[in-house]
Amino acid sequence: MSRKIIKTRDLSGLNIYQDPKRGTIFYDIFTQRGFILTSSDVKTYTVYSSMLPLSFIVAFAITSLFRLDYIATIIIFLVIYAAVMFLFRVNFFYKLPEAENWKPFKRENIFVWMATNFSRSRLIMLLLMLIALSILMPLNAYLEKAEGINLYGTYAVTAVTIVGAIITVIALIKKIRNEY
Repeated sequence: MSRKIIKTRDLSGLNIYQDPKRGTIFYDIFTQRGFILTSSDVKTYTVYSSMLPLSFIVAFAITSLFRLDYIATIIIFLVIYAAVMFLFRVNFFYKLPEAENWKPFKRENIFVWMATNFSRSRLIMLLLMLIALSILMPLNAYLEKAEGINLYGTYAVTAVTIVGAIITVIALIKKIRNEY
């Protein structure tokens, strides 16, 4: 089985910028500095980028093992994630070469990004699924007579789903008007 070799120009993320002059830059929002990623740093960065789901899995496993409640799971997740992110920043990012006097450049917004990267049919399917979820989740909570954290969690996820549907509608309108 052959493995695809990931290069630094293939990396993407919230704080990753592809600078034509300096290469791939990780911008640290806390220190307001840019750090240059090289091809030898790709494997470590991919571990870093998978810390959010891994922290959740570890927190869920600890919670299941000790039979803790939802609030304890959230607290354990936040503590694990914060600790791992701090260690990664100190032991990995802050040891990378710094891009002197580098400032992040403006990126396209999420509406334009979705309009350019998704087809019309894909945007329509995403919109239909988000609308279905935003209707069915509160309905399920009502039928199950959910209360407490389950009810509030359902409302929070429904609110995020509705925001996602609104973003998708705007991206679809941009796609139709501008023919991205």
